[in-house]
Amino acid sequence: MIYLLMITFALFPLAAGITTIYILEKTKLSMLLFLFFIFTSFWQMDVSFLYARDFFSNSVIEFLFQLFRFGSIMLGPTLFSVIYMATNQTQMIESRIVKYAVNKYTVVTLYIWSAFVYLIGWSHKGIQSFELVSQQGLIKVSFLYPVYGDWSWIFNFNLLLFIIITLLSLALCKHLKDSETKTFVLYFIIVASVGYCIGILNMIKSYLLLPSSIAVLFLSIGILIPVIRMHQKIITKMNNALLDQKEFLHKIIDMNPSYIYAKSQDGKYTLTNRAYGLLFGVNSEVLIGNFELDYNPDEDRAKQNISIDHQVLSTLEEKHIPENEIIDSQGNKRWIQTVKLPIISSGDKQVLSVSTDITQRKINEKKREWEALHDPLTGLPNRRAFNQDLIERMKLAKLNKESIAVIFLDLDRFKIINDTLNHENGDFLLKKVAERLSKADDKRVTNFSVYRLGGDEFTFILSSVTKDETTIFVKRLLNIFKKSFTLKDHELFVTSSLGISMYPTDGEHPDFLIKNADIAMYSSKESGRNSYSFFTQEMNDDYQKKMVLEKALRKALHSNELKIVYQPKMNIETNNIIGMEALLRWESSDLGMISPAEFIPLAEETGIILPLGEWILKNACLQNKRWQDRGYTPIPVSVNISLRQFYDGNFVESVMDILKETNLDAQYLDLEITESISSTNINSVISTLNGLKAMGISISIDDFGTGYSSLSYLKKFPINNLKIDRSFVRDITSNSENRAIVKTIISMANNLNLDVIAEGVETEEELKFLKSNGCMVVQGYLFSPPLSDEEFERTFLKQHNEPATTLDK
Repeated sequence: MIYLLMITFALFPLAAGITTIYILEKTKLSMLLFLFFIFTSFWQMDVSFLYARDFFSNSVIEFLFQLFRFGSIMLGPTLFSVIYMATNQTQMIESRIVKYAVNKYTVVTLYIWSAFVYLIGWSHKGIQSFELVSQQGLIKVSFLYPVYGDWSWIFNFNLLLFIIITLLSLALCKHLKDSETKTFVLYFIIVASVGYCIGILNMIKSYLLLPSSIAVLFLSIGILIPVIRMHQKIITKMNNALLDQKEFLHKIIDMNPSYIYAKSQDGKYTLTNRAYGLLFGVNSEVLIGNFELDYNPDEDRAKQNISIDHQVLSTLEEKHIPENEIIDSQGNKRWIQTVKLPIISSGDKQVLSVSTDITQRKINEKKREWEALHDPLTGLPNRRAFNQDLIERMKLAKLNKESIAVIFLDLDRFKIINDTLNHENGDFLLKKVAERLSKADDKRVTNFSVYRLGGDEFTFILSSVTKDETTIFVKRLLNIFKKSFTLKDHELFVTSSLGISMYPTDGEHPDFLIKNADIAMYSSKESGRNSYSFFTQEMNDDYQKKMVLEKALRKALHSNELKIVYQPKMNIETNNIIGMEALLRWESSDLGMISPAEFIPLAEETGIILPLGEWILKNACLQNKRWQDRGYTPIPVSVNISLRQFYDGNFVESVMDILKETNLDAQYLDLEITESISSTNINSVISTLNGLKAMGISISIDDFGTGYSSLSYLKKFPINNLKIDRSFVRDITSNSENRAIVKTIISMANNLNLDVIAEGVETEEELKFLKSNGCMVVQGYLFSPPLSDEEFERTFLKQHNEPATTLDK
């Protein structure tokens, strides 16, 4: 009877374990608790079998007792496993000691030890025998009591180990961060410890092995209660978390700048965010439970939106609307991109709409479209727009059998202006020019467009015009530049060169019209600038010839077709050579001898003059140094410098590098520049000249009197010599005007303490006139034409190998 009662007690922990699994579901912690309850149940079973003499033989009872005895032995490591799992799940802790004590290796070690204790119980040294105990009372009690052998200390040590595990577990509770888990674990340890201690009283015979039944009942109920409490706290915490999450999601939705709403099947709002409410100028909560038609001021848009919502609900398919234009409560036009999604919850169907405001993107797209077709500096349409418009206008002109004009306009000497006045002033000038060109409308020509292709190049397209009307318009463009341009620190007079091609006369394809207008523009530049030219076939022939010449000139730089010749400068008082001028000659292998008057302007126009000028300067200095090293009397060599070279930002440094490389003393180098430099930034010019002068280089103004010089600037320049151009020396004996100019130049040079040199002297009469008027240094064919370096050395240097009188520097 007692056996059956005690076996019934073994069912309590089983029920508690199943209840735990049901409450906490299948988690690692709940499975360990279930295992703890199973071991508790086995503990009660092995004790119950000791009362089963009415049902089993003694040998069977002994076997069953020893078999199920592992339940009580395994409670200790299982208790520790529960603690380990709880601490591991809550991501505890910082203590290095705890980390070493609580880990999976400790758990495995405890289970191995418990298995060892269990196996010892099967030996006679573990459990020696079973003693029959009988006791008279109200009822007769008879049971087998295990008698422990020599190794009974192992079981006592196992009890001590349980106490250690309990104390360690209590210490670990301090480190648990989660309050619910901490409370549960603390309850669990206390209940397990008390229950185990109650069960240990079985070792006292007089208690008739009944304490285990009390312990099992206590453990089952004691542990199940905190499990239920923990579950309730978890549910409460989850509910609170869900409420917090719901509130958090509402805040996120409200903070979202997109327009968000949800509608039920009957079209009423069930969810709206703050942005959507502001779209209608109301609080978003006001919309809940109402229809869109009640608030959307755009009735047509509202009906269209409602129709799409119904479509999404009926098809249960997403609907994407890439672009849609709406008007907000402030009357502002906005662009939105919308996605509508069907949502099914608890059998109810709703539509969720999320609209992203793409207004700024549309603005940016339009801005990019504008930028793609317009020049950012001037705001004028750019090259791409010009090409597109030209194609369209040509199609229209062909359809209507009309003529159109393409005009290319280029500012004269803009690069020099840009380099000397700095790029900021250059950009400012381009803006001013663009403003004037945009307002160049004429009563006869109103259908025109102006474009900036880049740099200082502008173009026009004139539709439905004749050649005469185009001429009038072009003259108006030239008149625009008669008035000066006021920049920040400067006032400039700028001219332009224009080229015109007509459709269909000069081409029926856009590329031909563009090319021919460009050719005509360069023809205007060559004819003296500040003019216009209509395209002709002769211009095309000249252009082709120029292209051939340019190609040959680029080739000449690398194929030894260029050579330097030298013309002496003579002192007519002493009849001694005092200097020489280095002059460039070109004999093309394909085109023959090319005049400098033909290829030098081309070199300047194409930019080839920069490497070409550096080559001349370097080789002239190198040759002069060679002659000095051979023992000839040192004399300066003069080298012509183009405007493009002079205004190059590194010109002074380049000259300095060449002098260092050739090892020529700077006093034996004379640089000849034209007086045209005075037409630009004077401060920049003076700075460059001072940089050259500081090195000891001599400076000469070449072709003086042929340009547009200013005497007020001339006296500020740190120069040494003035060169009278050959055009004034020629016919000096018969042309009174030339005589007057030469006398004036000589007189002015004397007043400015400058030396004067006359070039192009070819007759004795010219020489006599110059000498009588105080010009003592000349060069020209009267003395010698330009000679190769060998001829120059043989003719002059060897014959005048005595110290010569040099110009006073």
